[in-house]
Amino acid sequence: MEIVLTKAFGFLFMIGVGFGLKRGGLFAQKDTDLLSRLVMKITLPMVIISNFRTLSLDVSFLTDIALGFITNLVAISLVLLLSRKKQPSERAFFIINASGYNIGLCTLPFMQSFFAADAVAVVCMFDVGNAIMVFGITFTIATLITKGKDNVSVKEIFKTLFSSMPFVAYLVMISLCSLKIQLPNIVFDLATMMGQANTFLAMILIGIMFEPKMKKSVLKDMGSVFVLRLVIACVFSFLIYHYLPGPLLHRQILSIIVFSPILSIAPIYTERCGYDRSAAAVLNSLMLPFSLIIMTILLIVLKLY
Repeated sequence: MEIVLTKAFGFLFMIGVGFGLKRGGLFAQKDTDLLSRLVMKITLPMVIISNFRTLSLDVSFLTDIALGFITNLVAISLVLLLSRKKQPSERAFFIINASGYNIGLCTLPFMQSFFAADAVAVVCMFDVGNAIMVFGITFTIATLITKGKDNVSVKEIFKTLFSSMPFVAYLVMISLCSLKIQLPNIVFDLATMMGQANTFLAMILIGIMFEPKMKKSVLKDMGSVFVLRLVIACVFSFLIYHYLPGPLLHRQILSIIVFSPILSIAPIYTERCGYDRSAAAVLNSLMLPFSLIIMTILLIVLKLY
């Protein structure tokens, strides 16, 4: 337990360092664009590639991909039902922020520090289904509600999806594994070296993004999304742990990652749908440390480390 607490504290400490550096003037909110590009376009794809070094695909991974897709779809369906009397922009805010998981910037580096590559692969496969939703379908649904179907095209959906380097990395590596094509060791060695920077950069980025200021007018919606995410995660976690077929470790990991925080680009999507971006930004900032704490508690309770 001491080790898991030490590592979890290390993650929170790095987030605190990022926030402190911003408050001290060394970094500004605008610097998140550069750091986000470094993480999402370089270090995170390198982590994904390195995790496929010894990975052999099996049928269970198809379940993980489907689960990443289904959890998002169920959350969106529930939100559509509960928010049917709200204004279009409010409904879009709920759809974007009550579904989807920030696997790449938060959960993957966190879980990677505790588990071997074969266990981390479960997280990666879940994120494939998750990425299909958050980078394509979820935003499309939100846009359809606020702007109408004439403002959304298939080309725009595919452009959004394939502009995500983590998603492309997953797609390429899964295809290579399926075809039993092994990359040279030097590729994995370089990917591992570059990917080692991912955890630190991701946590510093989260700290810089942390913004505690909020408007009172949106507190109710923020609170509703916060509670809804927590309830949905608890239900998914219980069902996955007790009823999903597969090895115990497999189920334990999946039951933890459904507590992942909100997607980091949710504030951008929220603004595009006509809702207050600051509400999504503050909610995002609050969910990050909260999710890390819950995942740490679950690691201890489930005796995974």
